[in-house]
Amino acid sequence: MSGFAGVVSGDGAPVDRALLERMAERLAFRGPDGTGIRSLGAASFCFAFARTGPAPQSPDLPITVDGRHWLLGDVRLDGREELSRRLSSPEAPVTASRTDEELALCASLADRTDDLFGDYAFAIWEPAERRLVCLRDIIGAKPLFYGQAGSSLCFSNTLDVLRLVPGLDLRPDEHFVGDFLLQGWCGDLERTIYRGIRRLKPGHRLEFRDGELRSRRFTSLPIEEPLSYRRGADYVEHFRSLLTASVCERLPQSNVAVFLSGGLDSTSVAAVAAQASGKQRVRAGLRAYTIDFRPLFDDQEPPFAAKAAQHFNMPIEMIKAGDELPFVCWSDSAVRFPEPLHEPFQSRYVQMCRHMYAFARVVLSGDGGDDLLGGSGGPYARYLVRQGRPFELLRVFAKFLWQKRRLPELGTGLRGRLRSWRTGPPREPRLPEWLRAEFANRMGLRDRLAELCRGYRQEHPYHPAGHAALTGGYWAGVLEDEDAAWLGVPLERRSPFLDRRLLRFLLRVPPVPWCIQKELLREAMRGLLPEPLRTRGKTPLPHSPFALQAEKVDWNPLPLPAPEALLAEFLDWRKLEATLRSTAGFRSWDDLRPLSLNSWAKAVENG
Repeated sequence: MSGFAGVVSGDGAPVDRALLERMAERLAFRGPDGTGIRSLGAASFCFAFARTGPAPQSPDLPITVDGRHWLLGDVRLDGREELSRRLSSPEAPVTASRTDEELALCASLADRTDDLFGDYAFAIWEPAERRLVCLRDIIGAKPLFYGQAGSSLCFSNTLDVLRLVPGLDLRPDEHFVGDFLLQGWCGDLERTIYRGIRRLKPGHRLEFRDGELRSRRFTSLPIEEPLSYRRGADYVEHFRSLLTASVCERLPQSNVAVFLSGGLDSTSVAAVAAQASGKQRVRAGLRAYTIDFRPLFDDQEPPFAAKAAQHFNMPIEMIKAGDELPFVCWSDSAVRFPEPLHEPFQSRYVQMCRHMYAFARVVLSGDGGDDLLGGSGGPYARYLVRQGRPFELLRVFAKFLWQKRRLPELGTGLRGRLRSWRTGPPREPRLPEWLRAEFANRMGLRDRLAELCRGYRQEHPYHPAGHAALTGGYWAGVLEDEDAAWLGVPLERRSPFLDRRLLRFLLRVPPVPWCIQKELLREAMRGLLPEPLRTRGKTPLPHSPFALQAEKVDWNPLPLPAPEALLAEFLDWRKLEATLRSTAGFRSWDDLRPLSLNSWAKAVENG
């Protein structure tokens, strides 16, 4: 949540002090506990500090442990005691009393960056060598952007700060724009909306020296053999201990907000947090927040969330969203985003987070619970066959059938194949008519659309979909959209289910029976959650709030606002208006992406 930025001069010349002051001013919203500017040789840095805890933090960055290497960044580490033991030696002891930033620097100097677990984005500067190294965590919970202006490199965890640097190309990146208009986000993790600014990909390391940039992956989620415990209770016990550690290490010694729905993931996080608070393992005040779409439709999530909060003796606030019109952020000058975003109710989310910030600086969420805990049996069955273990396959599936009186979900797509046999194969994706033909042909958007429809590359033999979502950058995009730069307040979202130690364990858990309808999580929550909640099935929203708002209040984007000039080479505005005037066209989610892009462009132009 703390903010940081820096400029490294490639020719060794001093960095413009006035530029650093402007960068620090734009970064200041991230630092309620102090800001600062510092120069070290050919590099200058600014930092905005936000204290969140629970671990010690360095309030004044950059810091050093040897006088030769300096770290600047936003760091929150897991498994601090284990990391301290690995880094320590009789000649150079490293204790857990060190700050997170100091531990991260010590790990980097010992070439143990693969042992860094947690949420982080940081840079290490070596003045004598005039070398800068940047690292970003494996999930991408913390953003990091960079760009070259001449022979200099600038970097920050806040995109808008880099827009101040002279010499960066701030024209729209056509690849980013093409992806956004095709699917609502950019599938290339390295690109931003600006040609001259890039983002460091999750799990990657960036090195800048002598005017040259090099990027490579330094850590990844391993693919290992499945665990084989003798007792089923051992899986549950191991999982519960990891989840408890993950939640507790994310709880500061102060107030904590909890995103609470009526589902299993968020209520499980809340249950563990409440238990830790009750045992005085942390001194945190807990308060739940949930979104209520009533009276737009009969939303069943808030009543279940209220029951959970009551069970935990936790206050809860219902955020009314039933009367929220789609895309009000298009005309809301107080809500401006660093990059285009296609989300109809983002304004409500931003206002809710700003409201929560009055109570806490940290909010816990159940993000990531579906990826591995909700798997299917088909890939596991194929894995056992390939391994030459047919008898184990029969034993596992027969035991599941005997205990559950049903077969596990296979995830084989059989229903889809039968539907295709009856109705024919699905139609080939078509380019929107409102795209400029010259732009679509120049960027090869027809082939790009086909590539995007294929989805993530799946490599894991028995958790293919979950592993692909975790390594393909999906969560990096989600968490970045919830970063302080998008909210306008330094509220930090923490996701215990995305803990690297927990993910590595879950990637080794046999999907049958433990990942069928979240069996492992349900067993781990026995005694912690009320039974109606623990045994409740996954319940998606019965209706699309966007579609219902359009239907019930007759919401209509027409007449269209005037298009921004920079979009002229990408879009035919008249064809877009004709599409939206069609009977069902204006209700089309895909055809509203140009309006989201235009809204962002207008905010940038006015800003």
